[in-house]
Amino acid sequence: MNLNELKQIMTIHSEMKFSYREDMYDFQKDPAEGSRIKISVWRAGDNPECVYSVIIFKGEHFVDEIINAKNFLDDKSIAEAQVEIEL
Repeated sequence: MNLNELKQIMTIHSEMKFSYREDMYDFQKDPAEGSRIKISVWRAGDNPECVYSVIIFKGEHFVDEIINAKNFLDDKSIAEAQVEIEL
C-alpha cells in the first residue's frame, strides 16, 4: 500500500487497524461536541495507550498532520515508516 492509498483510507473510514513492527495500532475518528471530530491513534495491547489525539472541525483536513507526526512509531512519522506498516 502506498502513502496516498493510506491517506484515502484514513479520510474515508472512521476506524483502521494497522501494525508497525510488533505493535498494533487503532486509528479512530469519533464525533466530539458540536461540529467537531476527535482523531485518535491508540497503541493496542493489554494496556492501550493513546499516542496521538487532536480535535478538529468536520471537513477540516487532518491526514497530513497525522501522517507527518513523529510522536509514535519509534520517533518516525507514518510517512517515514510506511514500508513497515501493514493494514
